Amino acid sequence: MIIENVFILAVIAALCGMDVTAFGQFMICRPIFCAPLFGYICGDVSTGLWIGMIAEMLWINAVPLGVSVPIDITSVSILSTFWACKFFSDTQPPAIWGLALAVPFAYLYKEIDILGRNFNIKLMRWVENGINSGKEYRIDLGVFISLFLFFARIWIFYVLAFVVGGWLFQGIYLQFPVFVISGFKKAWYWLPLLGFGAVLYNFRNIKLPFVRK
Repeated sequence: MIIENVFILAVIAALCGMDVTAFGQFMICRPIFCAPLFGYICGDVSTGLWIGMIAEMLWINAVPLGVSVPIDITSVSILSTFWACKFFSDTQPPAIWGLALAVPFAYLYKEIDILGRNFNIKLMRWVENGINSGKEYRIDLGVFISLFLFFARIWIFYVLAFVVGGWLFQGIYLQFPVFVISGFKKAWYWLPLLGFGAVLYNFRNIKLPFVRK
């Protein structure tokens, strides 16, 4: 199952991205789900599953709570899986390069998200002023505008990231010397161990029932 249309793929990616904070919280935004999903769509579910496992463990504590805006691991998972499966299907080193390249895009998305949250504050004040003046319809309208703009900015981000990032991904990867490619291949197996260590570190203070220190 391969969908070449980046506009359709961006819609799917945007729906996964909205699950982070805007709507749902069904956990479809987590790497362990969205990466295999895009791997399946692009015809290489095993690569997507491996990328999702690595990203999930490395950034398992990257959860947006309150005003905290962490790196967007959904975009890391989706972009790296798409690039790897589209340009170098069923090969390991490009997937690791995709993870590395997707991180700057995830930080870019973080800044876009912060701008969106600042706009929502202004929108919230507009709704509050409407309520005080008897315009309750602004509640539903404010929610609709917020969701629409949230979806639109994610969709535009992914369309550009799929195209521009794909061009960078393929062009730079083909210039790597052999020893760099070899390092990527080793990282394919070592990163899960690093991720497992990150999981243990992040949950080191959690007390398990019936377990005494």
